[in-house]
Order: sequence, then C-alpha cells, then structure tokens
Amino acid sequence: MSVITSAQNEKIKLIRSLGNKKARKSSGLYLVEGERSVFSAPEKELREVFVSSDKEDKYADKLSRLNTPVSVVGREIFERMSFTEATQGILALCRIPGEREISGDIILVADGVRDPGNLGTMVRSARAFGVGDIILTDCCDVFDPKAVRSTMGGVFGTNFIECTRARAVEILKSNGFTPVVTDMEGENIYGWSPKGRLALIVGSEARGVSEEFRTLPGITVSIPMPGTAESLNAAVAISIALSWTAEKHSN
Repeated sequence: MSVITSAQNEKIKLIRSLGNKKARKSSGLYLVEGERSVFSAPEKELREVFVSSDKEDKYADKLSRLNTPVSVVGREIFERMSFTEATQGILALCRIPGEREISGDIILVADGVRDPGNLGTMVRSARAFGVGDIILTDCCDVFDPKAVRSTMGGVFGTNFIECTRARAVEILKSNGFTPVVTDMEGENIYGWSPKGRLALIVGSEARGVSEEFRTLPGITVSIPMPGTAESLNAAVAISIALSWTAEKHSN
C-alpha cells in the first residue's frame, strides 16, 4: 500500500475532478464509493482503491485479496475527496466501459432523465430484473457520483449505450424491439402479455417520453393507481413495469 499525506497529490486532484462530466470523459474514469460498491466491482474495471487511514484495519482482509493498487489517505483528506456526506472511508477509481452489442430480449430506454438519483435507481431496478442493456438519450451522466451511488452496484457489467434519439430509434428497429412506452394514458400494464423483444421506454417526470419514440409502432402502458396521488415517480413506475415484464415475458 502507498500512503498519501498531501491534499495536493495529483491522485487526490483527479478524484475531486471526477464530479465533473468533462473530467470523467477525458480521463475515462469514474468514482465508486462505499464498501459494498467497491468490493463488488469487477477487478478488471478497478484502477485504484483509496481507504481512509481510520478504516484501514476494518477493510484490511478484503483489501488483501485485491490485485488492485491501494492507497491509504488521512481522514481529513479523505473527507475532502469523498462526494458523500457520511463516507464509509473507502472509494475506488473505475474504468468507464465502452458499449457492447445488445444481448438481451428486454432493454431499457431512459429518455431525457436528468435527475442522477432517478437514473441510478432505474439502473438498479433494471439489473434486479435481469435487464443488462440500457440506452440513454439526453440523460444526465450515468457515471455521475450520485447516479453511481443510486445504482447500488448496478452500474457494473451494464451495457450503456449513450446516443441520440435518432440512433436509439434505429437500434430498436434494426434489432427487432417493440417499443413499450410508459405513460399515464396507456393501457393497464396488468392486462398486457409481454412477448418478443421489448424496449421499455421511460421519460422524465416533467416531459415524459419524447415524440420520436411515441410515434413508433408499439404499445403504451400505464400503472393503475387507485389512490389519490396524481402520478408515480418515474423510477418507481419503470421499476414496476420492469418487474411485470420480466415475470410475464415469453418469446
């Protein structure tokens, strides 16, 4: 292990810069924080792990099993590095993966989702229900520290395709996906039988799904709400839709 004692260390400066999308893009790196996320990260994606000096003993056993470089940082400096208010004293630099070919029969399309917490929760739900391919159009950066935290490790192994709406539409058409738009005006999702290759599309809470996707031949579904609330949070709604689709899907 190496020891970092100065806040002016170049690695510390790099970590602090990763709160900015431009810095993440130029470096090809993003930040994960917390015990669960760091130790669930595939080693091939880990670049370096940083542990607060007061937590070194706590994580010593797990750290000893890694083939990744580890640096110990003084507590005061570590708190300045962290993007969380109640830090667990451990974080890591990870490589931003490139996009891959789509492999699943169910994919998620996040369209114009600008809140990192919402986007991260959508990723977490997608992975929980076996969806590993996610198209992002006009969204906030999924590698934003808040979004990454909200995925609860779901960011690892996910195939993210960040693209224009035009390219997303072409991807759906060329891969034979039926668009499934989530909207309050759609048909009751519980009366729908999911079949074939499906692209579940969710928009922002303010604007909903864009016209580029709405005009495609497909289906629009809604979550019935017998209560008094006007609408569901977008991440909650798509999580329910993913659950139903994954459970009932057939080829």
